Amino acid sequence: MMQFFISPTFWKTVLASTTPVMLATLAANMMTKSGIFNLAIEGTMLICALTGVVASAFTQNLWVGCITAVLMGVAISFVFGYFALIMKGAMNACGVALNLVATGGTVFVLVMLTGSKANSSALKSLTFPVVNIPVLQNIPVIGTILSGHNLVTYIAWVIVAVTSWMLYKTKLGINIRAVGENPAAAKAAGLNVIFHQFVALAICGVACSFGGMYLSMGALKSFTTGMVAGRGYMSLAMDAMSQGNPVIGCLSSLLYGFSDTITVYLQLYSKIDLKLIDAFPYLFIIVVLVIIQAIRTMTARRKEKLASMQQAA
Repeated sequence: MMQFFISPTFWKTVLASTTPVMLATLAANMMTKSGIFNLAIEGTMLICALTGVVASAFTQNLWVGCITAVLMGVAISFVFGYFALIMKGAMNACGVALNLVATGGTVFVLVMLTGSKANSSALKSLTFPVVNIPVLQNIPVIGTILSGHNLVTYIAWVIVAVTSWMLYKTKLGINIRAVGENPAAAKAAGLNVIFHQFVALAICGVACSFGGMYLSMGALKSFTTGMVAGRGYMSLAMDAMSQGNPVIGCLSSLLYGFSDTITVYLQLYSKIDLKLIDAFPYLFIIVVLVIIQAIRTMTARRKEKLASMQQAA
């Protein structure tokens, strides 16, 4: 099995598996930076996955389906923002409520449109194309790994880069981070806290929409009930690793892509129980989180010890 780790195809699959979690992690990063705890990332991705399929099927236009799903993602995020920020509801409760609505609502709409509770195969929806990058695709190994991905994968990299630049290099990004770190101080400085949090929610909605569409219009060719499969929740773990930094969040998402790809190979080439194999990505991330937290705790203790020694001297 070790031969797969040196296979370019293996690493190409890792990048493909990373895409939806990377986008969900970016959404979680934006929420962290703006001081919001949004559990509804899972449900938002699920609703957008279905919205893109339905809109593209009825209009037979890929970009109409894409824009409709993006607008839906922003709308769902704003609904969460209204109840959590304007009405001052408990953020975790608002997130759980939207996830429940998404779980039941997508099945209801699916049955209404197709008569099936399982998938949208009855709808002739459109999908994002695979992109082969000129010149790069001809380079051995690197071309295999980096070229030939779904268009949404490349869009995801661009979104991560632009969002990271916005957060750390623009006035808007600095304001969002200020609002997230200390809302009272930001308000005293003249910033509109709610406005900046809703901007962050809009970016969150866009990232969630592309994450959902990748699953239903990229990796697969139709919507399947519950197809997000916990990736929205997994993004919270990736966000904990990256502490709100989109670039580090992108890199931490590769851990999920790596473990998810290993799961596929284990199912094909090992005799381990399938239930244990399915749990592997989540167990792997938990172990990594524990290790990272232990390292952070040790580092913090060392800094405190050095500070106390310096004071004593």
